Amino acid sequence: MSAPAPPLLLLDIGNTRLKWAQVQNGQLHAAEPRAHRKRPAALLARLPAEAPDTVWISGVMDARTLAQVRQAVLMRWPCTVHMATTEAVRDGLHNAYAEPARLGADRWLAMLGAWAQARGACVVVDAGTALTVDVIDSGGRHRGGIIAAGLHTSRAALLGATRFATRDAPPPEHAGLGTDTESCVDQGALLSCLGAIDRAAAAEPQARRFITGGDARRLLPHLGAGWVLQPELVLHGLWHRATLV
Repeated sequence: MSAPAPPLLLLDIGNTRLKWAQVQNGQLHAAEPRAHRKRPAALLARLPAEAPDTVWISGVMDARTLAQVRQAVLMRWPCTVHMATTEAVRDGLHNAYAEPARLGADRWLAMLGAWAQARGACVVVDAGTALTVDVIDSGGRHRGGIIAAGLHTSRAALLGATRFATRDAPPPEHAGLGTDTESCVDQGALLSCLGAIDRAAAAEPQARRFITGGDARRLLPHLGAGWVLQPELVLHGLWHRATLV
């Protein structure tokens, strides 16, 4: 019996967390994301990953940090490393940006992951430090998107710019009106995100709807029917990109 092929390792470096997964025998096995505290390369030594043959990396951090991650990968494993970049077109998906490289790789890969599944109109939400919404029409044309403050970013920005006296409080279970300062601030952040998503998604009413990101589970119950939660959408997009080499 022949030995199994070495796994493909996928690394997605966000603003606050490192997400990673192994792909073997046609299955994606995602691990628990880890906070990287602006030093994602330091986490590579602690990933309990089987030695990969190939590694694909995507990230929204600066070029120097991503280069450090690439070097850390090469120091740990003798493998081939690919850095995912945003492109003008790939697999029938057309980037709306006149300068494609200015669109974040995470947004591009989330769209690519959604497009690979839908092959039709779709709306892609990534709810993290930033809230992004991207809209794709039935022909694979990226119509554009929005970037807004995410839930925690919105709340922190408001509290940092005011003198509200607040206490720690659990997040709201329902979207509506607050009855104390804490719930009013939280409801404002929540409704701001929901409103941005609803207005952007209205550009393609019949589109399939995907949501990912750290705050996706918080937002999903308030979005209505038709939304699909895919926590590893960027990793799936990165995997799909790896298959297109």
